[in-house]
Amino acid sequence: MTLDDPSFGWVHGILSQFQFRFDNINDESKKFPCVFAQNAYKRSNIKFLFIPFDQEQKQYRYDIMLQGIDRYLKDALQWDQDVNTAEPLLTIFEPINTIHSTSDYQAVFSQSLQYLIDHDTHDWVGGIPQDPSKDFWTMCFGGTQIFINVSHPNNRNRLSRNLCGALVLVINPRERFDVVAGSNKKGHLIREQIRKNIDGYDLIPRSPYLGHYQDGELEWPQYMLPDDNESMPMACPLHFPAFKRQHTR
Repeated sequence: MTLDDPSFGWVHGILSQFQFRFDNINDESKKFPCVFAQNAYKRSNIKFLFIPFDQEQKQYRYDIMLQGIDRYLKDALQWDQDVNTAEPLLTIFEPINTIHSTSDYQAVFSQSLQYLIDHDTHDWVGGIPQDPSKDFWTMCFGGTQIFINVSHPNNRNRLSRNLCGALVLVINPRERFDVVAGSNKKGHLIREQIRKNIDGYDLIPRSPYLGHYQDGELEWPQYMLPDDNESMPMACPLHFPAFKRQHTR
């Protein structure tokens, strides 16, 4: 499949919505809060992966997702540790009328991660627990630790988690955070500045679940934040095959 295929006709509208988030903001205080996302957008460093919905099978093409993420992470191994060359991956799911509630988006997000776990040809990264309720758990795929930021259109208060009219998984190798905003004074200052930006950009203050992974604060709740500051984050439904061993990188 290519983007010229009729089944990808939805892509152009979604990209226009995404560009609006970054282009049509004249107020300096209302620029998209993540400075790294701003930088990647200005330098055309954002990569896109579009996941169509198979109407016959009544499910998303998770195989396309897996192949695209695998290719992205292999390319990311060549990163030169310069923040100006960092390339986040936006995995965008085709909008479907029957998939529109927050619980629907939660289900697709969970199914996506479970598909990656079930079809990963690499062992789980050594030292990383397989229980998301444990300190220092993070999603792994292809022998790489990754961070996932979930965006969807039902985030009406948390605008920083609403990139367009589709479910979007923003994926980065975790090591990039360690390089550009690690567990040190500079890294904490950068993260705090981004969260201050979030307070100004969103219609509500930052989520209480935003934390610092390197300090042992849980990663799972940060992936898909509730659209208010009172609700609990979604429970993690992931399970790991018994044969999924750990290895040391």
